[in-house]
Amino acid sequence: MTESKSHLPPGARRGAVLAAIALGSLCAGAQADSITLHNGDRLTGRILHMSPSTLTFETTWAGELKIPRYEVSAIETDKPVTIMRERAERTESVMMTPAGPGKVLVTSEPARQSSPAGPGDAAPAVAQTAAAGATGATGATAVPAARPLPIARLRYLNPKPEESGEGVSYDGRAALSGSFARGGTTRDRLYAEGDFGARALDWRYSLTGKFLQESDEAGTTAQNWLVSGNFDRFLDDDSFLYARGSAERDRFRDISRRATLGVGYGRQLIQTERTALSVRAGPELISVRRLAGEDDTSPALGWGLNLSHRLDTLSAELFHDQRGFRTLGGDTQLSLRSRTGLRVPLASGLTASLQLNLDWDEHTGAARGGSDSTWLIGLGYAW
Repeated sequence: MTESKSHLPPGARRGAVLAAIALGSLCAGAQADSITLHNGDRLTGRILHMSPSTLTFETTWAGELKIPRYEVSAIETDKPVTIMRERAERTESVMMTPAGPGKVLVTSEPARQSSPAGPGDAAPAVAQTAAAGATGATGATAVPAARPLPIARLRYLNPKPEESGEGVSYDGRAALSGSFARGGTTRDRLYAEGDFGARALDWRYSLTGKFLQESDEAGTTAQNWLVSGNFDRFLDDDSFLYARGSAERDRFRDISRRATLGVGYGRQLIQTERTALSVRAGPELISVRRLAGEDDTSPALGWGLNLSHRLDTLSAELFHDQRGFRTLGGDTQLSLRSRTGLRVPLASGLTASLQLNLDWDEHTGAARGGSDSTWLIGLGYAW
């Protein structure tokens, strides 16, 4: 067996290795999107999303960055991205390269041939492509020409389904908290809640469920559950009609079952990358079956509020949501359910939360007061 030896001197071999490393680094750097800011800074990474106000950019060294859109001067992508132009009704898959300050060259993603060519078809394919250039008739798709486009005319880049009108986006979360005290006193508490939502261009719905149980040496002191849902139909970007319903049970408030059904009008007061605020109000019908008292069915005025705000620190989210009703005529019933707190993402969808639950009900049994406030620290999972 003959052993192969390198005839390069040590210095040349070292130079070749360094050149290979440098070339690999350049190739790796090339496989990334890039943006240039008006101050001349150039960032490389991955463009996640661009809205009319903010560009979300992911880097290996700083994670996700939220960059005001007016700071962006140039955009370049290394693979096709989805864009939606101003006043357009559909999305496009394109490549983007800089075309001067505030402009990009947009190249539509070329369509593939209907059938792959075999080894013997190489020459005919070349001839066919050449003929296509002369006659304009071909079985293969010609490379589309790049077209300049002002960045200001791009409404969205990688739009969400509710922004483009193509598809539906879903999100959800579940959380669990508990406390178990032993020693001089025995007191246990278990609380679980979950939320699920879907959003399209002109509608959305949400489902919420929660369960609470508390006990001490004497036995169970609190046990209740609530399931509720909303369906919103948008009239425009800021206004919507809604239908909602709920069912709950709380035997310590003398509620065997309480069902609500209502419709009304709502306003999306704020909807940005960081903040969302909506309010709603309308008539409802309340049906209550009691364990000891008299059953009752009555009309009511219902309302709701949802607020969320994402902080720069740790990507934490402040939130407050409430729903309630007040009956009209006869014996007045007033009910309010609210959650206020802070959620912090940990890793891989896990979250930590600190929240205050406030429940108020004007009709109560002898064993319970009219209001309950509970501080909860828990872990959850979001998707």
